[in-house]
Amino acid sequence: MRCDIRSSLCGIVLPLFLAAPLLAQVGTGGGAVTKQNLDLPYDAIGDGEDEEEAPEIVTFYGTTLEGDGFFYVIDRSGSMQNTGELQIAKREVTKNITEFSERVQFGIFFIDEGLAKFPAGGQPADANPGMKGSAISFLQSMKGGHGSCCQAGFTAALRMANQASANRKVIVYVGDGGGTCNNAEEAQYLQQTLGAVSAQNYQRATINTIGVLDVNQLRENFLRALAGANGGTYTFITK
Repeated sequence: MRCDIRSSLCGIVLPLFLAAPLLAQVGTGGGAVTKQNLDLPYDAIGDGEDEEEAPEIVTFYGTTLEGDGFFYVIDRSGSMQNTGELQIAKREVTKNITEFSERVQFGIFFIDEGLAKFPAGGQPADANPGMKGSAISFLQSMKGGHGSCCQAGFTAALRMANQASANRKVIVYVGDGGGTCNNAEEAQYLQQTLGAVSAQNYQRATINTIGVLDVNQLRENFLRALAGANGGTYTFITK
């Protein structure tokens, strides 16, 4: 799959969402990916009194993730299944899991009108051989669904990340940015999701967003604002 980022930012920013992108180029084997670096002065915390162990580095959709706690929120709505994007997302997460050292903690969350998560108990998984094998089996068994209640996925991912002992926690979302949950008005639902994430991300996990499929103006602004408010990056992927 060849990945290209849209060459221009949204022309009109909805008042619901904030965006302050700074473009940076990231090279991949299949082509160039433009990543919108939305970092705020978010990681400028502390003076580095204690030296931390070097973070784990993995590549996900051509972007570099650094941390020792990784939590994936994956849209499994019907459009993701029908276009093959769900299989691509599952393959990318599987690749990361196989690369993790045993010091990593992780979790996986699939969202549609409901929520499926690994581990099911809500505690972060340690990346030992047994848990990695169970996670890969969970990924392989996951099928497409209907609807997109993304707020539930972020809430569950933050709850798990907040319990993790990892020092550098990274949450990654993959999907079209939709908030079509239980017939809610989408713009209002996405605004509420931004507020819920802000309230629950008290341990300052980095949140990166990866848009695929039909990311319209409203949804792109949401994904950009979500990443920007949480120290992460927004990336749009096309085939």
